[in-house]
Amino acid sequence: MWKDPILEELYAIRQELATQFNYDVRALGEYCKARQQLQNRPVISRPPRYRKPLPTLNSPMPELGGE
Repeated sequence: MWKDPILEELYAIRQELATQFNYDVRALGEYCKARQQLQNRPVISRPPRYRKPLPTLNSPMPELGGE
């Protein structure tokens, strides 16, 4: 099977970062934010996406919209 050298390098970097931060995604995120701020790059933060609440047993059934 053919192996992509670019992907292999990315997988190795991913594994290195994961072990460096003990597989803690939040710690990795804070590290990335700090690196961005040190390099004078904009830190983009987006508002959280909200999902529509799931219907409950007491909520009305949605209209089907066809005749």
